[in-house]
Amino acid sequence: MFERASGCGRGRPKPEKHLPYFKFVKSLAQAGCPVCNQTRASLDDWYENLLYEGANDRPLRRRFDAERGFCARHAHRLCASNDGLGAAIVYRNILELAVSSLGKGSRPPINEGKCVACDHEADAESRYVGLVADFLDEEDMRAGLSASSGLCMPHVAAVMDLRRDPPRWFLELHRATCAGLLELLLRYIDCQKLSTEARREALSLEDETAWRRLAPLLTGEYP
Repeated sequence: MFERASGCGRGRPKPEKHLPYFKFVKSLAQAGCPVCNQTRASLDDWYENLLYEGANDRPLRRRFDAERGFCARHAHRLCASNDGLGAAIVYRNILELAVSSLGKGSRPPINEGKCVACDHEADAESRYVGLVADFLDEEDMRAGLSASSGLCMPHVAAVMDLRRDPPRWFLELHRATCAGLLELLLRYIDCQKLSTEARREALSLEDETAWRRLAPLLTGEYP
């Protein structure tokens, strides 16, 4: 998925820092995986452009109509926005086709699971993974990541696919994150044999809700 050259490890030229780098480092103060966060923000900007200007982008509209709109995840994301007019405009042709097809006894148009929003999301995700891989040796990247929630495991793996020589601190940071969650889960499991009252005394709120962190950590934070 993340097909690009390896990062700027030992013996390789260091890329120049540009605005996306400084924006990413600043974003490390936010909770959650920073690659997921910035990918989601990029997709939000793309949606906004689509709803306000994309209706007049003929190539984009042709592809949108040909693919029968968005995949399920991105369609739900669109309908969760506050721009009802924009959503109505971009989906009008597809709904008209559904009415016409069903009126003729034909199969209605449906998206087959891939869409233009998927492509934008994948491109943004790849850029941010590459940025982390390229700049792991920078002190501000190290300091920011070390003080942050760290990356989700899919993005740790993706960075390691690009950066064959990840620094030890990067590996230890994410090993400690997994070990810490595992410790909480084991305590939670062990306390299930206790009475309700004893379990309440033994477990903190963090212990009780630790299992909710499994999906974001192990699979990523999807919208």
